[in-house]
Amino acid sequence: MPERNSRHSLLAFSGSFRFALGRCLIAPLMAVLLCGAATISAKELRIESFNAHIVVTRDGAIDVTEKIEAHFIGGPWHGLYRSIPIEYVTPQGLNYTLFLSVKNVTGSNGHRLKFDSSRVRHYRKLKIYIPDADDSLQTINIEYTITDAIKFFEDHDELYWNATGDEWDVPIESARASIVLPAGASNIRANTFTGAYGSRASDAETDIAGNGVDVHTTAPLGYHAGLTVAVAFDKGLIPEPSSLDVAGRFLRSNWPLLMPLLIFAIMFYLWWTRGRDPRLRPIAAQYEPPDRLTPGEVGTLVDDSADMRDITASIVDLAVRGFIVIEEHQKDRMLGLFHDKDYNFIVQKDRPQWASLKPHEQVLLNGIFSAGTVGETVSMDSLQNRFYKNINDLKSRIFESLVSQGYYRRRPDSVRSAYVGGGIVVGVLTIWGGSAVASAFGMAAAPFIIGGILSAVVVCGFGWFMPAHTDQGTRALENVLGFEDFLSHVESDRFNRMIKTPQMFEKFLPFAMALGVEKNWSKAFEGIMTEPPGWYRGGTGPIFYPVNFTSNLNAMSSRAGSVMASAPRSSGGSGFGGGGSSGGGFGGGGGGGF
Repeated sequence: MPERNSRHSLLAFSGSFRFALGRCLIAPLMAVLLCGAATISAKELRIESFNAHIVVTRDGAIDVTEKIEAHFIGGPWHGLYRSIPIEYVTPQGLNYTLFLSVKNVTGSNGHRLKFDSSRVRHYRKLKIYIPDADDSLQTINIEYTITDAIKFFEDHDELYWNATGDEWDVPIESARASIVLPAGASNIRANTFTGAYGSRASDAETDIAGNGVDVHTTAPLGYHAGLTVAVAFDKGLIPEPSSLDVAGRFLRSNWPLLMPLLIFAIMFYLWWTRGRDPRLRPIAAQYEPPDRLTPGEVGTLVDDSADMRDITASIVDLAVRGFIVIEEHQKDRMLGLFHDKDYNFIVQKDRPQWASLKPHEQVLLNGIFSAGTVGETVSMDSLQNRFYKNINDLKSRIFESLVSQGYYRRRPDSVRSAYVGGGIVVGVLTIWGGSAVASAFGMAAAPFIIGGILSAVVVCGFGWFMPAHTDQGTRALENVLGFEDFLSHVESDRFNRMIKTPQMFEKFLPFAMALGVEKNWSKAFEGIMTEPPGWYRGGTGPIFYPVNFTSNLNAMSSRAGSVMASAPRSSGGSGFGGGGSSGGGFGGGGGGGF
């Protein structure tokens, strides 16, 4: 029993001690909090009055003087900041910038105040330092000019100005705005709006006298409330900006649209210094392809591109030279009601003999034939969804041959790919980076997107013309163009004295196909080429006409180009998957203390 009593006594003492300790700790803490609350409540900013004086000049600019009477209660206070919106987004999604220039910031006695000017989102932010601001009533005068605040309409001109701004963090006890128009203003009208953004309330009185409008509020402006004035007047008072001035302002506001012009200048310089061929000399007719070039190389040298036409012309050339035979036959469809032409390629020389060919010709034959033994026959249809794997290698070998012979410094396809890739990168970076800039500065993203797309188009467009021949390549090109002139005008009077033989027709026909002048070439041999060549079987009919034969070859080439370039489809994805208001117009913003 005594032990139990002692326990109770100990517990009672412990509880009393904790209670006393708690009171000792809570009392100072409460005192600190109350003191802090008193300090916070003691620091306050009041805008006793806000007077805006706006003078509209003859050239359409406005000179604005804001007189702000600010009561700094408690402290510490360092000054006042004023934020003025200068970036607006038009209904078309473009930018309209107010070009604002701060002229002066003074205090109560007219002395200059130190201030910092910065761009924060779509605002021009002025951070004004006020000495000894604690527990004082200060007058701050802000003078600035805006060159493009007047709006021009069909039947009137207008100044639509948010005089105080509706983003102040503190109430404004009274506000006044006086607008002075140039002498001679007529039919002046004014609308006044007060309250938060979008409000159509009008707790203000308006007085129009002479060429001036004076507006003052009849009730204090609450938190995030402001005074907006719209003043309209007859046209002709202020000269409208010229088309050149409008274009200049537009480009200053939407400066990302200038980027394609800069890119164009850069790309033009690169093309002028790196992408132009040496000057061509006068073209003289040539009667042989230069430097023993193949039809595929000749066609590529002319347009800097290895096309399917160059590849199919190479097939015909290999047939002319005895490596293969082209066999045409008829394929029936719909029980013989319809007929299609089909073609076979037949090997005439074994693979070891292919070693004498150029690399791209070996790739071509290896892509068509698997065994490479005499008599091996491959149908054109069997190349569908199979031969396409060889096309890139084939084109690469043609380009490498032309580069190795000194006709290009770099492969034309690589040059074009580099510029196209660069154009895409420029476009993506401009759009992505521009969107970030637009978000940071409160600008419309559309000019950055448009500028990025146009810049990419300019780079890619110039990139197509950037492959350039060397001096040696240009001389070879001159000879190719002279050879093309011969092939396309061989039936003219100046070539009629030439001895035209069936062998000449066959030898140069692949080159004419590569250069796209095979019809003219075949017409010149009417009556001379009377028998079909041995390397083409079937489809010529009882009477041989070179023009019809060339037409058959074109049909074969067209089908070969389509079949040989065809690739299997990849698997797809799933099929399921009014008017005015407070805060309107220009100007506005807000401010506060710091």
